[in-house]
Amino acid sequence: MEQNQQPQPPVFNQPQIQPPAQPYQPRVTVSPMMDPITAVKTCFKKYFDFTGRARRSEFWWFMLFGFIISSGLSYLGMIMPFVGYVSWAFTLVMIIPVLAALSRRLHDTNRGTWWVVLMAILLVGYYGSAIALIGSNFTALASSTNVEDIMGMASEIVDAIQASPMLATIMSACALGVLLLTLVLLIFTIIDSKWGENKYGPSPKYQ
Repeated sequence: MEQNQQPQPPVFNQPQIQPPAQPYQPRVTVSPMMDPITAVKTCFKKYFDFTGRARRSEFWWFMLFGFIISSGLSYLGMIMPFVGYVSWAFTLVMIIPVLAALSRRLHDTNRGTWWVVLMAILLVGYYGSAIALIGSNFTALASSTNVEDIMGMASEIVDAIQASPMLATIMSACALGVLLLTLVLLIFTIIDSKWGENKYGPSPKYQ
């Protein structure tokens, strides 16, 4: 005896399952790291250039150059006192290109120059209050290598601080601000370049 055949439901086209969309990944070419000589030449060539972007190799090779020359001049200044004036002159010459390179390095991580402006304000506040508080002893203390002279000036500086607590507070606050901001900027300057173009220009590393 045949069994009753049950009618089968019609079969419709099953929807195709689409794979999840992959995020867009542009083709990026990494430029070679800037060598030390090129980095130093570039930073001096862009002496007053606070615009554009600078990759890590440009900034840190220039900073290493400044540290080596400054350290060498300071060491020679302990042997030959007149070299101390050369060391101070080199420091003054390096201020602007270092700030410019720092601005471009921050731009490369999509951060503004106002960080540099804040650092400049804190440094002016520190050195201004220190000179006003300590007077001529500030320069003498910074350049002296004689322990007895330093101890003698230190007692005068302590008396000046006790006589002007307001200036001492400003100097201490600015010094603390410089220290904290230096740590923040250190972290920013070791961050890798942001690929692609931002409002400061195209990336100097990723093309």
